[in-house]
Amino acid sequence: MFHAKHRRLHFLRKPIASAVAINYRAESHLFASAMFRVKHRDKSPKEPAQVAEETIALVERELREVGFAIPVNLLSKLERFAAALALWGSKTNLTAAPDDPAELAFHILDSLSPVLLPEQPRGAKLVGIFGPGRRVLDLGSGAGFPGLVLAAATEANFTLLEARRKRASFLTVAASEMSLANVEVDSHHRGPEALLASFDVVTARAFAQPEVFYQSAVAALKAHGIAILYANPDQPLDQAAAAAVGFGETEQLSYAVTRGKSRVPRLLVVSRKR
Repeated sequence: MFHAKHRRLHFLRKPIASAVAINYRAESHLFASAMFRVKHRDKSPKEPAQVAEETIALVERELREVGFAIPVNLLSKLERFAAALALWGSKTNLTAAPDDPAELAFHILDSLSPVLLPEQPRGAKLVGIFGPGRRVLDLGSGAGFPGLVLAAATEANFTLLEARRKRASFLTVAASEMSLANVEVDSHHRGPEALLASFDVVTARAFAQPEVFYQSAVAALKAHGIAILYANPDQPLDQAAAAAVGFGETEQLSYAVTRGKSRVPRLLVVSRKR
């Protein structure tokens, strides 16, 4: 009887231990899930309107600090642009960190540099190049930097060349949201041989290697037209290639743009077609 009694007790220990283990694992899982929710609660994506509002607050502060005369409706247009970027960027690969106001503000301010630098003596070459009636071609417009930003800030007529379907669709929608009547989106793939020399200015930011940019720009520009290449100071610029395809004088304009808590050095390479 003794042995039978203890065999029954021994038999009962196993399910009790298993039940305890199961309960412990379940409670541990619930605790871990709760901790995950607490840890990540503040990391949920911001609403596009909030991203846009914070972005434009940063842009406005920087523009006022440099004494730039902000055109009427520019900030409201850029706010709608930032909202569209935050919305589309969450679904397509338009730009890095589309929900980060500091990052969007950096790209907007960098795009504006050709209209900010003429406020300084060294930017004299850029004065008036985006005036009424001027035609501007932006190569590889992508997320709208700099094409949509410059179109919002000036009265020139812009053609945004972007062959990637989703990005061309975004540019079309964003231009409409920003009420930009001076923008046309060209979604065809056009090499230098397909471009007509009918533009006063050609711009590019993160487009291609400099020699590719110069070949396309010289094909699209009228005589004495201006090519503007956004660049990093340590980027090879191959100005010999610019001279070889038909550009004369070239000037590098250095500046810096706020990116979060730092200042990022940048360059505008300004070349005039012979």
